[in-house]
Amino acid sequence: DYDPEEAASLLARYPDQDIPADRRVNVVGVMLEAFCDLTDFPALAEQPAVQAVYAPLHDLEEQSVSGDLLTNIFAGGTVDSEWGFLTGYTQHEDFRKPTDSYVWYFREQGYHTLFHHPGYSWFYNRQNVNEYLGFEESWFTENYYGALVDPVDAVMRSDEALVDGILDGLREPGPWFSFSVSYQNHGPYEWTYTANETYLDPKTSGLPEESCYVFNNYLHGVNITISAMTLLAQQLEEMEEPVVLVLFGDHKPWGGNSNDAYYGIGASFDTTTLEGFYQYYSTPYLIWANSAAKETLGRDFQGEGGDFSPCFLTPNFSRRFPMAHTLL
Repeated sequence: DYDPEEAASLLARYPDQDIPADRRVNVVGVMLEAFCDLTDFPALAEQPAVQAVYAPLHDLEEQSVSGDLLTNIFAGGTVDSEWGFLTGYTQHEDFRKPTDSYVWYFREQGYHTLFHHPGYSWFYNRQNVNEYLGFEESWFTENYYGALVDPVDAVMRSDEALVDGILDGLREPGPWFSFSVSYQNHGPYEWTYTANETYLDPKTSGLPEESCYVFNNYLHGVNITISAMTLLAQQLEEMEEPVVLVLFGDHKPWGGNSNDAYYGIGASFDTTTLEGFYQYYSTPYLIWANSAAKETLGRDFQGEGGDFSPCFLTPNFSRRFPMAHTLL
């Protein structure tokens, strides 16, 4: 129910443009499984051990453009955020044919397009969907990561292997559009005991046992994740080639049966209020650039980036250097 001629006239105002040759930087996107900043919750922000886990992330955010993504999902449905980032679409169905995406745009601009995921290719049918979205190559458990990390253990510790894979994929001449979906920290998390480090002690924190157990087990993996991503930024900084790094979480983590772990730390999850909406749907993102990219693009890549849907994340980082209208 629209006027085709009027629509064509509006679209004609935005002619396609190429990325200028002197502004072509490598783009590395990493979507982190169930990644959120627990210091956003006041009860956990007061805990020194939780502060220590997130301190390197906060330092990296200070060096970046950062903000919150407002997702459509909670504790699952990973591809909603994933495909929103890659396509700019707010709603997604199963892709069954080549589909317009930012991946295709980069590919048409002469970029190599590579997908990383230390999980199986059949999950969410990524083995086919990735081709429809424009990825030339995808590295999964079957053809790459299985040699680096056991697919069962990958749930608990695979981000270090993922970083090695990302860097390995950048060794060939670019430019590159590299996108990764992590697998580490996938829920659920043990809620009856603490399996590893104790960040929250029920006896001293004043928090319920289930909340402490769930978040202790979650924080164990997040601590490794943040260390791995900090190392990735350090390695990219050492590269002579310009690189822009985009990190973001796909959704909030699982929080126990009926979200009891969240309610135990005072979360309301009342999505009729702005605070409750953010508690339920927000995840962090940051857009970081190495020194070579800052020089190439003439941007400092620091400051507040605003809060928005994952479908606007690619336009947000791409507007920091001249590109075609499809990315603006």
